[in-house]
Order: sequence, then structure tokens, then C-alpha cells
Amino acid sequence: MALDFARAADLFCGSEKELAMALNIDVGDLRQYRTNPRLVPDVLLERLGRVLIERGSGMKRVGEMLVENSR
Repeated sequence: MALDFARAADLFCGSEKELAMALNIDVGDLRQYRTNPRLVPDVLLERLGRVLIERGSGMKRVGEMLVENSR
């Protein structure tokens, strides 16, 4: 199972509007790319990767804070 735009977009864990804003694209374009990931330009795929990395780093830090505060 290859990782494509549609699967990566599902990992964002936010609304379509939030993801479109993070990627600086219209919601309609986002829906089109999720339907047909082959249409996604490489620059947008890279942008999604960077957004997921940033979001993941933030989630990791929040998780670390929760663990620290639970001790």
C-alpha cells in the first residue's frame, strides 16, 4: 500500500478547510487531489509532507508535556 496524497491527507487529523489553509489551496482543489492523487504537483506533495512533520512535532511535544505532568 503506497503512501499518496489521499492517504497522507487523512493523517492530518483536521478538517478539509484547515488542511486546505495549511496547504494554501482551495478546498475544492483539495477534494480533487484526494479523489485523484496523480494530479498533485510535486511541490504540493512536499508542502503536505512539511505540514505533517510540523504537526507531528507539535503533537509529540504535547504528548511529552502530558506525560511529564502526569508524574
